[in-house]
Amino acid sequence: MTPFKCSHCGEQSITVWGSVAKDNSAHAVYFANLMTGHDETSARISISIGGWGDREGTEERIWVFIEVRPTTDSCEMMVRDPEESLYFGKDLLGRGMKRQEALKSNSLDDFFSVADHIVANDPAVKSYLLGERVSSEGRRHLMT
Repeated sequence: MTPFKCSHCGEQSITVWGSVAKDNSAHAVYFANLMTGHDETSARISISIGGWGDREGTEERIWVFIEVRPTTDSCEMMVRDPEESLYFGKDLLGRGMKRQEALKSNSLDDFFSVADHIVANDPAVKSYLLGERVSSEGRRHLMT
C-alpha cells in the first residue's frame, strides 16, 4: 500500500496494486486508488489486460479506468475517461480506452469481470469498500 495525495483536493489516500491470473497465466494488472481522504467512499481502478505474460506485450495491452462505489448491498461501477486516472500516459498499461470506446468494446465484460474479482478478493479494496479499516492482510496475486 502506497499513500498519495489526491490531485483535486490534496487529501491523503492509498494505492494498492496487483495482478489477476486466468488459466494459470498473467491476465491483468491493476492499480486501485482507495480515496480514503474523501468523505464519499470510492475505489478508482485502472485495469490493464493483454500481453502480461510477454516481455514485449505492451502493444497488445488496453486499459480502462473504473470507479467503484459501495451501495447498501453491493457496489456500482462506472467506466471513466483514462485522463482522470493517475496512470494516464503510463506506457506500461498499454492504450487507455475512452469511456465511449470502452462501453462499445467487446472487452468490456472482461474488464468488469476483473473489477468484480478485485472488489471481492483484494483484501485492501474489499475492506475499504465495506467501510472497514483498509487491510493488507492476505494480499496476493489474484486468480480467476
